[in-house]
Amino acid sequence: MSGLRQIIGKSLAGRFLGGGEGGREEEAAEAPLAAPEPAPPPAAEPRPLAHSTRTLAEVSRELAGWVPVLRRLAEAEALRDLALGHSAEITAPTVRSIIAARRLRDEYFWPAMNETAWTLLLELFASRLEGRRLDAADLSEATDIPFATSLHWIDWLAGRGVVLRTDKAKDGSVVDLTDSGADEMRAYLLASLRLSPWVH
Repeated sequence: MSGLRQIIGKSLAGRFLGGGEGGREEEAAEAPLAAPEPAPPPAAEPRPLAHSTRTLAEVSRELAGWVPVLRRLAEAEALRDLALGHSAEITAPTVRSIIAARRLRDEYFWPAMNETAWTLLLELFASRLEGRRLDAADLSEATDIPFATSLHWIDWLAGRGVVLRTDKAKDGSVVDLTDSGADEMRAYLLASLRLSPWVH
């Protein structure tokens, strides 16, 4: 009997005190399972070079579209400063000085100068002074004159010897004043500025 009691005692001790392999197996079975760790998000793939190039080209085109707007704003600001520097009021002599300057333009060029052609001449002269060369598309964009209209008046001015249009296979038509055309523009503007600061 004593031997049987010892065997039963050891078995109970192992069950309630966690001893023995049987107790460890039951604890392992009752323990909750740990949730699996979430997988890391996939790494972002680098954008292809072609996409970056396309994006830069779009930004460049958008910036180029602002160039004529910024130029006109600068011209308006310069005109405002000129007006404030000379007089805060518009007087009859001021207006008559503008009329005289316009009549003087007929003497240097030809009567009834077309305003579209005159705008092109002014832009070409300003670009020449800045050391820039314009093609026909650049000139159209800078003056805000439709391309077809610009080409018509460029050819008209070229026929009178004040503009030279050079055709280039890749870059289009490069437009510039002839040397005599640039001399006439300089002489007229100097003479007209003596008559009126409001030359246009």
